[in-house]
Amino acid sequence: MKKFSKVLLLVLATLVTFASVACATSCGPEPYTKQPTQYLQCKGWEANTKKVINQMFDAFGRNSKNYNPECRPYAVFDCDNTISLTDVQEQLFIYQIEWLRFALKPEEIYAAITADVPDLDKVWDYEGVKGSVSDFAKDVAAAYAKLYKKGYVAADASKAKLHDKWMKDPDWAEFAAKLRFMYDLIGDNYSVSVSYPWAGYWFAGMTPAQAEQVAYESHVFYTNLGKKNPKNWTKAKWTSPANYKSKVGQVSVGFRVCTGVSDEMRELIKKLDANGIDVWINSASPVSTIRGLMRAWKLEGVKDIVAMTYKIKDGKYLAAYDYDLHAQTQGVGKAETIVKCIAPLYNNHGPIFGAGDSQGDFNFMTEFKDTVCGIMINRQRKDDAGLCAAIAVYQNEKGIDLYKAMKAGEIRFVLQGRQENGGFFWPQTGTQLVGKDKTATLAEKAEKWLASLKSGEKTPNTLLNDCTNLTGKLKEYIGTKKR
Repeated sequence: MKKFSKVLLLVLATLVTFASVACATSCGPEPYTKQPTQYLQCKGWEANTKKVINQMFDAFGRNSKNYNPECRPYAVFDCDNTISLTDVQEQLFIYQIEWLRFALKPEEIYAAITADVPDLDKVWDYEGVKGSVSDFAKDVAAAYAKLYKKGYVAADASKAKLHDKWMKDPDWAEFAAKLRFMYDLIGDNYSVSVSYPWAGYWFAGMTPAQAEQVAYESHVFYTNLGKKNPKNWTKAKWTSPANYKSKVGQVSVGFRVCTGVSDEMRELIKKLDANGIDVWINSASPVSTIRGLMRAWKLEGVKDIVAMTYKIKDGKYLAAYDYDLHAQTQGVGKAETIVKCIAPLYNNHGPIFGAGDSQGDFNFMTEFKDTVCGIMINRQRKDDAGLCAAIAVYQNEKGIDLYKAMKAGEIRFVLQGRQENGGFFWPQTGTQLVGKDKTATLAEKAEKWLASLKSGEKTPNTLLNDCTNLTGKLKEYIGTKKR
């Protein structure tokens, strides 16, 4: 009888194990186990940010009374300037240019530079420089062909020993300055649906493994640069040669250097996962860029990522976005990608928590019924992210905690400040932007939105729902908590 009982117990245990695995596959990555709630502790958290997120751990974590281990709640994070302290794709672009890490042949580069960009021959007067995208592209392609012929260009690091040589070459100065100038020209004069995928077309000709490897090397390089000296958290500039034969003429362009991830952001991701809340990254950078980042930074607690995806032919990337997988992961496309790719894994529930910093994160952070909390990394925005920042300051001043916001049917936003001249979070809502010597909390526009909340003219929800009129960044908005 005792022997039979042992066998029966083993069979039952096996069945329980299989049931747990099946559950983990559909909704959660692991069987439920009772563990103490883990709270945010890092010193750089702003007080309200720490308090509200810790309340969320209590209300929705594995020890809450309504927690369902068979379908865990989940959080969605932007990456650039949210998880990372800068835009890692911009840094990677600088890295590719400086180290000439490309797989494009000279005859292919013009097509990659101009892919999906409309009005190629329209002449822009941008930053004091007149020229069309076509003119810039021809200048870049001509300089690239010379660098390629000299044997400087490769997808891998095999040409690195020649780095000092090409950095003194006027062909490189022409190529570098004008290609990076094009990034700003396209970003400031075309819609994000054009500029965001364009930044990933530079992987064209590479295999996904090659693209991930160069991303990994870039993230390691710029992270170490930031750790080496706080003064490295600054801006640099490239200038093309004055007397170089070209269509456009001389240009200068500035850009940031260094990247990294704060201890606080590492802690947040890790403790969300420890408290039974899955973490997804939803990034407007290419998927290979983010996978390289995951490897470089060894982020603990991330379940998976969705990010910008590109078509592949014969195992290599093309300069073409792959819409068959999902929408562009920027703006409303981030929300649409959650609906298509993430929510079905969670019985079509939306995220309870969102993390972002800019216009591209507004939709996914505000549109889902299940979202109760959102953290905005403060960059003093005057776009729709500034609406969320103004709400966070208002809720802080009114002493509205997570529970009061939920009762009112509102999202409790929190605003986290940082020191960009050094690369770290600090315990306040204000941010000191790179190159600035003063700290500020809200942009002038956002101060006006805060005033409308204080006067009672607007509520947090009516402020968000009026975004199309207040900022004009979105032509249409589905509405707060509508998905």
